Amino acid sequence: MERAAWLRSFGLGRDPFEAPDARRDEVLALEPMGMLHVRYADVHGATEVPHSCLIEGVPGSGRTALCMQLVAEDEHAAIQRPGLGRRVVPIDRFTDVARGVEERRGGEITVCEAIDLVLHRIVPEVVDEVLGVANDGTRPRRPVADAAAAIESAGPSACRDLVVLQALYDRADGAPSRTMLLRDRFALSGGVLAEASRSWGLVLLGSSALLGTVLVWFGDRRDAALVRALPSVAPEWAQALPWIGLGLILSAGLGLLGRWTVAGLFSRSRVSRAMRSIVVTDRDAEDLATCLNEWRPVDLRRVPKRGAIEPRLELLDRLERIVRLLGWRSIALVVDGVGDDDLSRRAIKSLLDERIVQRSGTSVVLAAPPAAVEDLHVPCSRVVLEWPVPALRRLIQSRLDRCADRPIAAPSLDALFEPAITRAEIDGWLARWSTPRAALDAMHRLVAAHTEPTPLQRPALDAVDEPQAPAPAAQPITRATLERVLGRQRPA
Repeated sequence: MERAAWLRSFGLGRDPFEAPDARRDEVLALEPMGMLHVRYADVHGATEVPHSCLIEGVPGSGRTALCMQLVAEDEHAAIQRPGLGRRVVPIDRFTDVARGVEERRGGEITVCEAIDLVLHRIVPEVVDEVLGVANDGTRPRRPVADAAAAIESAGPSACRDLVVLQALYDRADGAPSRTMLLRDRFALSGGVLAEASRSWGLVLLGSSALLGTVLVWFGDRRDAALVRALPSVAPEWAQALPWIGLGLILSAGLGLLGRWTVAGLFSRSRVSRAMRSIVVTDRDAEDLATCLNEWRPVDLRRVPKRGAIEPRLELLDRLERIVRLLGWRSIALVVDGVGDDDLSRRAIKSLLDERIVQRSGTSVVLAAPPAAVEDLHVPCSRVVLEWPVPALRRLIQSRLDRCADRPIAAPSLDALFEPAITRAEIDGWLARWSTPRAALDAMHRLVAAHTEPTPLQRPALDAVDEPQAPAPAAQPITRATLERVLGRQRPA
């Protein structure tokens, strides 16, 4: 009997055991929160403070499924309770991300690069919300209706903070144009020393040119009028007074223009140094320098220097403030796809640095294999993923329920095996498998072996008038199939 027909005979519309991995699991995608991980409550409670949490689990223990459920639940809770939820930032395939950072940096990943990575992940999403970019379903829904108005309510300082973050950590494609769009959205036109210097310098230079023209044109009458108006002043000094004033105005204008020029060159130098240290943005320093020189809304003392962590922590503080304005309580980084190689260990150590995990506005939830964190000592909660037999039974039964052909009730796990195989024997296999991945793989192999086609005996005569034999009824998985696929169960 074919597998699909065998499953339908038990009231199942799809295969509940076919799951290549959590992100391609069609059954899990039907209702992610309907099959909660056995340690979901522990992990979610450990990160409610907000507080960072380190999740240890062997391959197949459900690390990815747990991270997916944390992301889905936190987004739902934030929409239901504005101002109390967490802005979740998922990072999948963390090992590949860390490898890319090290390749661009040309050295080992450090705490500075870890903070840059956090900022680079969330800043583009915030900018999208402010600019009204349509949500493609991959970004979280926001609790506030108008993100730009929420940031504007905090004053120009919050608006400039977002522009600084955008200029440094936005996506490479179209970043300068997005800076100008933010400027127009917040109606910011400068206000810093360099912009004021240029404006006043142009005014003073124009005034000097106009005054010089007047002095030359009306020279003789001007000198006679000044001598009559200042009889107590020597004639030569009275005649020199207009030229002294003109010189003062001209020197002031040239000084302000010079200061503006120096400020522009200084900003270009600072931005270039910043981009040499911020490696995760994949941004060309020249593009960013051009962007900041076209419009100077930033105090460049905030721009991080190479290897300096304090400016980055300050930028993270400003991002946390913006996130709170948008209706979130804190930022939660959910990290998955961690390996147990040396590169992953370096990246984990940098991301779980004490200066990051002990912050009140940012928390890290990192799922990793035990071998990658066995020597790691960090001030955060630790949760070990273990699956007792009752939890594995509940998980498999929940998958059977979601694959049932309604209104037919889903079968129990025991009903898929022949009565000679007792519940205790099935529990022994579940204890031996010990993880969802192993249990689902074993059940998938059992169903495939039990339903594999067998050669049919064709009749000797072509008797078309004879009635066809009825299709054989579906048989539960037999002990022979169980022992052929998995071997004999060893006594405990």
